[in-house]
Amino acid sequence: MISMQEHRTFRSAFTLVEMMIVIGIIGLLAALTLGISSSVLRNSEIRQTENALKVLTMAMQEWELDMGREVAFQGVPNLPDTNFYDIFGSDTIDYPGFGGQGVSNEVMDGALRARSVALFALLSQSDGAKSVLSKIESDLLGKSGTETYVVDAWGKPIGIVFPGKKFSDVFPSGNMFAEDFSGDLTVRDQVEDGLGSCINKMPYFVSAGPDGIWGYRFQANNGPIDSDPDSMAMWDGTLDNVYSYKPFLVEGAR
Repeated sequence: MISMQEHRTFRSAFTLVEMMIVIGIIGLLAALTLGISSSVLRNSEIRQTENALKVLTMAMQEWELDMGREVAFQGVPNLPDTNFYDIFGSDTIDYPGFGGQGVSNEVMDGALRARSVALFALLSQSDGAKSVLSKIESDLLGKSGTETYVVDAWGKPIGIVFPGKKFSDVFPSGNMFAEDFSGDLTVRDQVEDGLGSCINKMPYFVSAGPDGIWGYRFQANNGPIDSDPDSMAMWDGTLDNVYSYKPFLVEGAR
């Protein structure tokens, strides 16, 4: 008589199909975990940057209260240098033309870093503003020699965008485009044209965002050129920028 034990079989290992299923499940769980972790980290970096923008806004407001006036920005480089300015424009940043628009990321980097350095030095002259600046996290303070400036969570300098100058100041003898294309009768520099127009003549702070690309919005031409891949790429570069407030994005909105 054959015992039941003699007919009993034992599996000593997983089959290849079972192993592949298990590996697939583990891979899926790992991908989900990494995706969630990446999203949490990204949101944390955005919040950290937004907090820095708020502190900078409050510090500038405190400076203006202490001084009894607004920060004076020169604007486009062809503006006659006959007045007192706290922050000067860049030789590489002019007002936008109606053809060949756009500023490279490298040029925008240099201009906004220079503004960030100049503004931090300016705000540090006011005890009230300096006290507010002390609330910025230490890892968001950039250093280059003796220069200090505020960076975003991805290590790029946080820029400031100033409202445009009056047409009459930039073009004392008049301008053929003023009546038809001026919007609020100001001349934006390429930074404001590229990153968004100031509302109610209020400056704003901006970060290039996670991709580190400022991009360009081409407002003087009411948006990018759909048929131009380079134009669309520059527009796309602005989509993850982080702002202290949401600016106007096209001339027609002003």
